Amino acid sequence: MKNLVIIGAGGFAKSVLDSVDHMNFRMVGYIDDIKTKGVEHLGFPVLGNSIECLEIPETYVYFVAIGNNAKRKIWFDKLKGMGLSLINVIDKTALVSHHATIGEGCFIGKLAILNHGSAVGDNCVINTRALVEHGCHIQSHVNVSTNATLNGDVICMDGSFIGSGTVVNGQITIGEWALVGSGAVVVKDVSPHSTVVGVPAKVIESKSHKYNS
Repeated sequence: MKNLVIIGAGGFAKSVLDSVDHMNFRMVGYIDDIKTKGVEHLGFPVLGNSIECLEIPETYVYFVAIGNNAKRKIWFDKLKGMGLSLINVIDKTALVSHHATIGEGCFIGKLAILNHGSAVGDNCVINTRALVEHGCHIQSHVNVSTNATLNGDVICMDGSFIGSGTVVNGQITIGEWALVGSGAVVVKDVSPHSTVVGVPAKVIESKSHKYNS
């Protein structure tokens, strides 16, 4: 059994703890850059504010439980740069095709579906009841929120954020670090760094935002 440290002692950690395979991973505690060392969160202690507080970081495996794509990317890159191991957390109720691929450090939530030929890159969140249909290509540091639907052959570029309840029509590309608002219906490609909302989705902002790196 491997000892697990979760980066981020917030709300996302609740879902991670609920879905992690406790038969193979023993939760030790959190690294959180805000909370005080020793404070408990969901029954486990905050170990410190940085990886450097751990005596032998290589003896642990890690998961980055941060919803913000850019902040999650910063931690993912730091852990990889230190040569540390990140795990995937895949809920036992998720339906993942044997013909789907998943990168490193990903979260696949309750009742999420990844169908035939779908590919998920590194450090992604496929949240509760999200549907990723056949042939979708989700690059790295992407968040597909609760109840979102990506129909066939959708491409989500690095850092894009798909809001809860969104529907993306087939064969559409969501540009890098774009943000799609909750409940949107996306019927055409979304440009990089833009924010779209509504039915059908329309651009309301075309510049860098808080999800940008």
